[in-house]
Amino acid sequence: MTQLDIGEVLEDRYRIDTPIARGGMSTVYRCVDLRLGRSVAAKVMDERYAGDPVFRNRFRREARSMAQLSDPCLVNVYDTSADGGHVFLIMELITGGTLRELLAERGPMPPHAATAVMRSALTGLSVAHKAGMVHRDIKPDNILINVDGQVKLADFGLVRAAAASPAAGDRIIGTASYLSPEQVENAGMGPASDVYSAGIVLFELLTGRTPFTGEDDTARAYARLTEDVPPPSAWIDGVPPLFDELVATATAREPGDRFADAGEFLEALEDVAAELGLAAFRVPAPRDSAAHRATGFVDMPTDMLTGAIPAPGAAESTVTTGPSGSGTETTRFPEQESGTEETRMLPVTPGTPTGADETTVLPEQDGLRAAVPLPPAEPPATNRAAAAEEPHYGGGDPDHLDDVSFRPAVTSGSKLGLITWLAVVAVVTVMIAVGAWWYGSGRYGEVPQVLGMDPATATATVTEAGFEPVSRNVYDDTVPFDQVVGTDPPGDQRVPRGEPVSVLISLGAPTVPALPTDRDPGRFRAALSERTLRWKDGESVYSDDVPAGGVVNTEPPSGATVPVDGAVTVHLSRGPAPVKIPKVTGMSGDEARTALERAGFTVSATDERFDPEVDAGDAVTTDPPAGKTLKRGSDVTLIVSNALTVPDIVGMAEDEALGELSDAGLSVGETARSDLVGATANAVMDVSPKPGVRVDPADPRVNLLVAKKVNVPFVIGKRADEARKLLEDAGLPYTGLDGTSDGARVVTQSPAGNRNVSPGTTVKVRTVG
Repeated sequence: MTQLDIGEVLEDRYRIDTPIARGGMSTVYRCVDLRLGRSVAAKVMDERYAGDPVFRNRFRREARSMAQLSDPCLVNVYDTSADGGHVFLIMELITGGTLRELLAERGPMPPHAATAVMRSALTGLSVAHKAGMVHRDIKPDNILINVDGQVKLADFGLVRAAAASPAAGDRIIGTASYLSPEQVENAGMGPASDVYSAGIVLFELLTGRTPFTGEDDTARAYARLTEDVPPPSAWIDGVPPLFDELVATATAREPGDRFADAGEFLEALEDVAAELGLAAFRVPAPRDSAAHRATGFVDMPTDMLTGAIPAPGAAESTVTTGPSGSGTETTRFPEQESGTEETRMLPVTPGTPTGADETTVLPEQDGLRAAVPLPPAEPPATNRAAAAEEPHYGGGDPDHLDDVSFRPAVTSGSKLGLITWLAVVAVVTVMIAVGAWWYGSGRYGEVPQVLGMDPATATATVTEAGFEPVSRNVYDDTVPFDQVVGTDPPGDQRVPRGEPVSVLISLGAPTVPALPTDRDPGRFRAALSERTLRWKDGESVYSDDVPAGGVVNTEPPSGATVPVDGAVTVHLSRGPAPVKIPKVTGMSGDEARTALERAGFTVSATDERFDPEVDAGDAVTTDPPAGKTLKRGSDVTLIVSNALTVPDIVGMAEDEALGELSDAGLSVGETARSDLVGATANAVMDVSPKPGVRVDPADPRVNLLVAKKVNVPFVIGKRADEARKLLEDAGLPYTGLDGTSDGARVVTQSPAGNRNVSPGTTVKVRTVG
């Protein structure tokens, strides 16, 4: 694998500082952005793959995928190039290490620590899932930990759209120990596939190991098709049963039985943490990580590489897995012969070939001493026993010093020999003095004072002093924005020349960050930490707009200036304030609905109930009843009256009265007839219940009292048209008026006017004119 030289500049902007990690197809370097003066990470593809369009497209896809996502729990990508001699990504520099390195140092984690790691990892993964992406390579090597304790998800090189995650032919792409069953079967993958891998990571955090064993990656990968992940408590004591259930749900063999996505997994994790009352935990960065080393790097030995595994039904082939690099590289390795699958740690020596399928681990170097080799010390000829124990650097055999020829001693008789001897002594003395000076005081230089300089001047000053400047932004209460605060190590301190010296550039005094749009407390806590500010719990408050548990406001408010390491009081939401249900009895249905909604409730349904005191359609009560205290926004059922009101039909003819009752939703119960005289034939003289009374729809009957007699109207002397109307209103048939003009006058009638007759009696009239 080709390695870039320290000091080499990519695209006239990014100067290579030191390698951090190496994988199967790329190397990650720490470098300096000369344009912005900040430290970044450069992920540079090896020259062997730079010409391959498949690998170049993967780099472009990783850059696009990471650039579309923004969250404190994701590694940011700043720039990319795939057009020049080098193909690379420029990313956020993570100065801590990987979760793999932390596990190697500390072993299994207690539940509260594992929760802290998974909370951030699932938060970042949920952002990708919401954007329609599937990561496909969740593992501890791709979970990074910054020095401030922030956990970030990295390496989106295998990301695919959730709606279209194509199979990989006869290869399975991923890391054997963390593959989901559908990855092994080369089936379609969605967010539930990442959930399975995240469940394996949680299992490993709790137990210190992955669940499946086997002779090789193929055996480990295919084991999950027939075996369930065992409960973590079966491997290590002290794991609560709720965590066993979390792991079991996340790693169910059927995708439909798992959490649907990382967001649902995160909600379940938070519920378990709250149920168990787990304490908050700041995830420490690993102490001995590749990112911590000033020069060189040492890869963590691991078999957790992303590899290519034969898919079901494919021709027999060997699982290809090279040794892990830093863990942050995800690579699809080409096929190898069996026997080359073991993880091997090989020192990098000139002339040692490194194939595409092997990971080379560089030995740790110690600053400039690794770059300036000392000449080997030859054993004195007078102590042969000691010489035999010392490393032998010559070409002869240290056990046969008698065969070595020595030059004859210089005598006083040889002036030329004496001069030569003195010259040799002088040269050796000078070399010893220079070496002593170099390794004593000459090797070290004094870090210059740069306080108050502009960044460009400070960088030049540090360079002139013999150090490697690295820009780093810090908050400061007194130094103005974009001015230099100082250096790390501080000025006047003696440091080996060539060592990196951070030029600290002021961001000014920190300000309280803006509240996240979703009011998520985890994101706001991370934003405070990034600005050196501390979270202080304030009293929870009611809020109609912010869900319970979200950030409502802060003291000081967003945008206010706070001293470095200052505290910000955060008030979380208790949800909507409780309110009493208002009394709406007697209001119209629309008025009652409006009153309830103004009070902050949602009228979820409307029911009917008979109430003899309330007209149909008006409000009777609510469920829950008036006066009950509920949270604002709660559902309330409005109950309205369905009463039927008896219309006023007294005096109407029976047929007309029946029509009115029918229109009112009522029916006739009993009809009684009496000798009463009505103004019209079959007149309704009385009703029961009385007009205006409200009747239950369950028993809508009304009883009628109808008159047997009708009073004949007096029509003599009336115009013909007037007589016709009077007789018709009385419900009596008549003769003598048909065919007459309206102006004709009635001169006789029979029966006479004001006589009481039976309904149906015909009135005979005669007209003149």
